[in-house]
Amino acid sequence: MALALVAARREELAAVLTPGAWRPWARRSQSDWRQRRAPDGALAYQRRDHTVSAILTGAGRAQTERAMAWLIKNERPDSILSLGFSGSCTPNLDVGDLVLATRLHHIGGSPFDWDLESLSPNSKDGRVTSAPGVHDELVADIDMMEKARIAVEMNGIDFTPAPALTVDSLVRTSGLSAWLGETYGVASVDRESYWVAAAAASAGVPCLSVRSIAYGVDETLPEIASRLPDTPSGGRFGPVFRHGTRHPRTTWRHMRDLRTARNAVATLTGVLTGNTNIDS
Repeated sequence: MALALVAARREELAAVLTPGAWRPWARRSQSDWRQRRAPDGALAYQRRDHTVSAILTGAGRAQTERAMAWLIKNERPDSILSLGFSGSCTPNLDVGDLVLATRLHHIGGSPFDWDLESLSPNSKDGRVTSAPGVHDELVADIDMMEKARIAVEMNGIDFTPAPALTVDSLVRTSGLSAWLGETYGVASVDRESYWVAAAAASAGVPCLSVRSIAYGVDETLPEIASRLPDTPSGGRFGPVFRHGTRHPRTTWRHMRDLRTARNAVATLTGVLTGNTNIDS
């Protein structure tokens, strides 16, 4: 299997896996993908031409590591493209912009446990330091980075190559997002990309993490966002619908932003895999 796509939730690859997935009232064409057996808590797919596989891991470290172990053992990909949504940590990024992660870092625990100097670019020797709860940095594959850069430039997608950060819980407040960017010099924050890259590195498989900005650095997500289930699919429509009946304007705006973010992911994926049959 040449390439494997990895995302946490179906919403992140909806336009890739199922044409019309975001337009339930429209007639859908046959998907280029078929679902396969997967480990508990994950969903696996294979494109019908057998050139690309995909797995939805669910959110968080434990689910990601379990799904990645299965993917590497069973699919044996030649390369891995980690995709998904993230929050911006810099005012230079807008919703739908892509972050091509040059380096990946992880900080464990809660914000109260984080060391201000652990990933500071201002360390005395100019190198990234290690602290309790902080794992070694992971560097993107150069060849995959160049292919992705050419793809986004040719398709007019705004992007930035920059470091990204993985944490254990959702960062939903604007103040914390900005603090992470200023303190650690990262452009985006998510919950899975480091663990995807770590599994790939352990297996010697080239990997690139690409994150589409779903909310800006100045935006605070509603509290319901932190209470949604971490499953790869299902369980989120009901809570979001009920929240939408009480806050229709903000819910519509967030849904529009997610659509913008997933379209950027789908465009990049379509170019890199040679498949332009996406719902945009």
